[in-house]
Amino acid sequence: MNSQEKLRPERTLFYDVDTQRDFMLPGGALYVPGSEKILPALRHLTELAQRRKIRRICSTDRHFPGDRELARNGGKWPDHCMDGTEGQRKVEETAPSNPHPIPARQVDDERLENALRHSGELIIEKQDVDVLAGNANARSLLSRLAAQYEHVVIYGVYTDVCVDHAVNALLEHGRVPWVVIDAIHEIDPANAAAVRERWRQRGVKTVTREQLEALLDD
Repeated sequence: MNSQEKLRPERTLFYDVDTQRDFMLPGGALYVPGSEKILPALRHLTELAQRRKIRRICSTDRHFPGDRELARNGGKWPDHCMDGTEGQRKVEETAPSNPHPIPARQVDDERLENALRHSGELIIEKQDVDVLAGNANARSLLSRLAAQYEHVVIYGVYTDVCVDHAVNALLEHGRVPWVVIDAIHEIDPANAAAVRERWRQRGVKTVTREQLEALLDD
């Protein structure tokens, strides 16, 4: 492994996608069987970020009764991650220690700059599977973060929906992300295979969590 492949912790950003109870735990409103198998990998990455002082951002669904993606309003998905419910909370393995929420509604530039200066986890609240569609501040936020960090490492759920949207959002902003392949889980294996092939064609790098740790500069 040459020095050009090394990741400097201070120039690396971890992006945790939608690791919430309704998605990942049995009984959750949109639980996919097997999702809980990646919980140890998620814990490992959270602890790695804390140990190596790597900044972490997280996207989370935060839904309200009128959201257009919900089936009750003609959307595709049943109620899930509803505001204030247990299912909307992040799983224990990725729980933030010092969160700063970025609401889905547009905020002014000063508030966004203050968020970027926050030393803890930034929580991008969204009301759509696509982070750029689901949070009015996401495009500006990700653009600034892509300029600030050399490497972005993505993991979470689900490979063929929200993780794919997160990867595409980073690519749109000129940053080719790394994806931790044993810390993601899919809804449909065939769709996920097609997604991974598209990533490969666009230069997205996939690593295991052990490989990622080895890539980090000592």
